Amino acid sequence: MFNMKKSIAAVAVAASLGMGASAYAGNNDGGIVVSVSDGSEAPLSNVSIVIRNSNTGFRRSVTTDSDGNLRVGLLPVGVYEVVAEKDGYDTVSLGEVTVRIGQNTNVNLTLYPDNVETISVTGSAIASIDFTSTESALNISAVELDRLPVPRSVTSVALLAPGTTQGDNRFGGVSFGGSSVAENQVYINGLNVTNFRNGLGFSNPPYEFYDQFQVKTGGYSAEFGRSTGGVINAVVKSGTNEFHAGASAYVVPSDLREQAPSVFEEDGSYYTYRDNDKSSTINYNIWASGALIEDTLFFYALYNPRDVESRSDRTLSDGNLNESNDDNAFWGVKLDWNITDNHRLELLTFSDDSEDVTEISNVTEEGEKIRIGSSTSYSGGTNWSLKYIGYLTDDLTVSAMYGENKYDLTTETDSSADCELALDYRYYYGFATDIPGTGVVSNGCATTSNYYLEEGEDTREAMRIDFDWAVSDDHLLRFGMDNETNTSYGNEFYAGPRGTYWLIYGGFDGETVNDVVLDADTDYAMGRTRTVGGNFETEASAFYIEDTWTVTDEITLTLGLRNEQFDNKNASGETFAKIDNMWAPRLGFAWDIGGVGEHKVFASVGRYFLPVANNTNVRLAGNEADQRNYYVFTGWEEFTYNGGTYYAPGLGEQIGTTRVTSTGEVPDTRSIVSNNLDAMYQDEIIIGYQGMINEDWSWGVKGTQRKLNGAIDDMIIDHAIAERFGCGDDYHPNQYVLGNPGESMEVYTDTDCDGSVDDWATFTAEELVYPEAERTYYAVDLNIAKAWDGVWSLDATYTWSHSYGNSEGLVKSDNGQDDAGLTTDFDFPELMDGAYGNLPNDRRHMLKVFGSYAISENFTVGINYSLQSGRPINAFGVAHPGPDGEVDYGNTYYLSTDSGAVNDEGAIIYDYEQVTRGSQGRTPWVSRVDVNLAYSTEIAGLDTRFKIDVFNLLDADNVTRINEIAESAQGQASPRYGLAQAFQTPRYVQISANVTF
Repeated sequence: MFNMKKSIAAVAVAASLGMGASAYAGNNDGGIVVSVSDGSEAPLSNVSIVIRNSNTGFRRSVTTDSDGNLRVGLLPVGVYEVVAEKDGYDTVSLGEVTVRIGQNTNVNLTLYPDNVETISVTGSAIASIDFTSTESALNISAVELDRLPVPRSVTSVALLAPGTTQGDNRFGGVSFGGSSVAENQVYINGLNVTNFRNGLGFSNPPYEFYDQFQVKTGGYSAEFGRSTGGVINAVVKSGTNEFHAGASAYVVPSDLREQAPSVFEEDGSYYTYRDNDKSSTINYNIWASGALIEDTLFFYALYNPRDVESRSDRTLSDGNLNESNDDNAFWGVKLDWNITDNHRLELLTFSDDSEDVTEISNVTEEGEKIRIGSSTSYSGGTNWSLKYIGYLTDDLTVSAMYGENKYDLTTETDSSADCELALDYRYYYGFATDIPGTGVVSNGCATTSNYYLEEGEDTREAMRIDFDWAVSDDHLLRFGMDNETNTSYGNEFYAGPRGTYWLIYGGFDGETVNDVVLDADTDYAMGRTRTVGGNFETEASAFYIEDTWTVTDEITLTLGLRNEQFDNKNASGETFAKIDNMWAPRLGFAWDIGGVGEHKVFASVGRYFLPVANNTNVRLAGNEADQRNYYVFTGWEEFTYNGGTYYAPGLGEQIGTTRVTSTGEVPDTRSIVSNNLDAMYQDEIIIGYQGMINEDWSWGVKGTQRKLNGAIDDMIIDHAIAERFGCGDDYHPNQYVLGNPGESMEVYTDTDCDGSVDDWATFTAEELVYPEAERTYYAVDLNIAKAWDGVWSLDATYTWSHSYGNSEGLVKSDNGQDDAGLTTDFDFPELMDGAYGNLPNDRRHMLKVFGSYAISENFTVGINYSLQSGRPINAFGVAHPGPDGEVDYGNTYYLSTDSGAVNDEGAIIYDYEQVTRGSQGRTPWVSRVDVNLAYSTEIAGLDTRFKIDVFNLLDADNVTRINEIAESAQGQASPRYGLAQAFQTPRYVQISANVTF
């Protein structure tokens, strides 16, 4: 048994196990905690400690307290030397002390009686454990990642952490601990760069720009908020006194990329044709770093030209030929100014502007390509932040930051004025017999790739100030505040002269459509017209305080409290949803068993709030006009566009009245938001253990419970109004109200049944009939790891977890809906009947193993292996056994069959079977093996490295998503139910070369 605290110098570098992080370190900085004792293990006070970064000359001089301890926080990440001096004792010098983002490095030094010499000791990266920490996080540097076969994206880094899983392929992103992929926060050098419109995505610098990552999976401190998922905290590279420059190229050739399988219908025709898909990526990086003024002013600059090409050919199934290209270049600059030893400035600026152009074509049976048009999607923007760090005294440190983050959301097409989308769903569900252009579902000249158009930009103005105050030997107090002004501009519409898209369905005798019973064999067309626009602002602010209390040498308590408020405004600048005084306690306990630094028990309890997404401002509180009209379909009308032949729906008699969801006017805020609206929040409990096996190996076990205890969504209340005020069965004002499902609602509404709101009313939860939103997550993580020792490293984690309830969160993977806060969940009570079960991000078993090995001085190999169980499967229907039968839209958890009887109006009477959420089995297990081989050498005096990464080495093609629509119409089974819609990423090869001087 070894003893870390009795070694001459033991450095516990809280590194990459995903089970420990620091409660002391700052947002994008780190810290060093020093303990000094004499030869008898008695603490030494008033020891002079100098902490110096030899690469930049930055230094801090402090002295130990009465217990022989000191803490230095808000240090820039990097490698430091620690020197300890005291009269009557040897001077001890410890080099290679690594400071990591968001963590403390613990240094234990022993000083012996004076022999008038300086003793240089070697720090040992003994364990990836901070014995005072209660956070759960994965810390990993760019150097460590470079040894591993990890795709070059922040998402791929996050997926290394325990309890994370890839989201639905239509969203991308990462699910943390059972949450939806839209509930995370991403920070770059302290600047929040998360997409606040719907929570999906974030600003996207290239992989080369980053220095270190911290992936927080739970138990994070009061400093962080606005997340019920996880936090990705990253810091970019910085310059040093030595000038360096380099270039690299990363190439993924199309010839070395496999394709996902094509999928076939029962009759052998293509459901999804993929055999002709291709894609390739080339990324170049040119960078330089150094000192503009030695020991004072440093720079790092990166230029990243890139070329991404893809070809999606669906011409033999139900689509077109789409050929895309994005060749915009990224640029970024980081400046660091050490004004004095006690004052620093950091400036970060970068642009990730992107312009993705897609050429859309039809292909004739003879192979002739006929151009339809092009679609251009713009994303990214210019971002910057300025941060000041001041070491005001040995005990008090302050940091202040201001920054701006922009993200373009514009999609445009050169055919938008002329082309409408028209999809024949009779063919889609197998009912069509004689349709012009057989084999093509899309008959209009707009496609599913370019029918939805948007002009938009999001802008975040962020500021924060944080203090770090060592009040006494036993108390470290951290407190601060932050504020974000998030502004969304949006103008959304559908392509075509009428701004309408059309869906054609095959009706049958006795079917009810838009409250009208159809005659026999009546096909019908549904046209949806929708526009929305305006400027929308949300103010989000918070303050926090957190005390790290060293109760004894073995026990540390973290006592944190965060207060948040959100103020969402409509298109007129008026508040429509404001929630304040959201108190979020964050409590932690850490026990260094025996006080010898070998075993730790830790626990944390916390509450985490999630703001109302700006998408809700745009959709619910904007001037949205949204209506649906139904007509008898009379056949296809042929027309010619750009030399191609297309078809528009012929419209006969209108079926029923226009269904108006939104009128186009900015609504009365009192009528769209419950006056007693409460926040969306999640409570979390974590209990764990970590222990050292020896100086290289450690292991741990951790249990997690997360429970969504409040949610916000829009709900229709027409049924409650009609029942309360006697408005009758035909009353349909379509009043959607933002509220808390399963709770009472106080709202301005129509109390005299004339269709206009006129007075306040309070509806009970029983009247509204909506269930409470529920999401519960349990997990157990088992981890074993070996730290890199210059030869090899290994990290292995097994996770058992269960995520269940009736609400995934801000997005809805069931139908690919990224409409944060306004998904079809809770739109009607009928849609939630049977919705309780295993949620889309439930993966009962996950195994993650990654590591690297140095074969020789020049060659290294790496592996990254993952195995996880499949996604729960649903069987969605279109109707409900309630009095209204079919719902206006959305999927139900009932399947119906014709009973053989009709009612007095001639409508078919159906028998119903409830099929609850996730009860139809699971998709297959998904396994993946990634490997790499790297060769390092020196060519003409330049450090050169060649590497080949093979992702999904065995080219596994397991299904990750299926068609879950079990009914094509009421009583009609869909022949496409169960067909594969997505597969794991096929094998591809990345070839790279790096040169540095």
